[in-house]
Amino acid sequence: MKYLNLLLIFIPLAIATSLSNFDPRLVFASAALGIIPLAGILGKATEELALLAGPRVGGLLNATLGNTADVSFA
Repeated sequence: MKYLNLLLIFIPLAIATSLSNFDPRLVFASAALGIIPLAGILGKATEELALLAGPRVGGLLNATLGNTADVSFA
């Protein structure tokens, strides 16, 4: 997991390339690489919440928040 956090550098890079009107493929690639650690962090957070809230609420949280990282760049 800690090696995935190195990919967080692609989030500001995606913003910078988007604002600087770089090639859209470069913007897409940097945004796609930035989503990977965000999805991991969100998955870990929902697992921790599920431990505290119980299996039913944990399943609901996982189903509800599972795609949040994908929607954040849309």
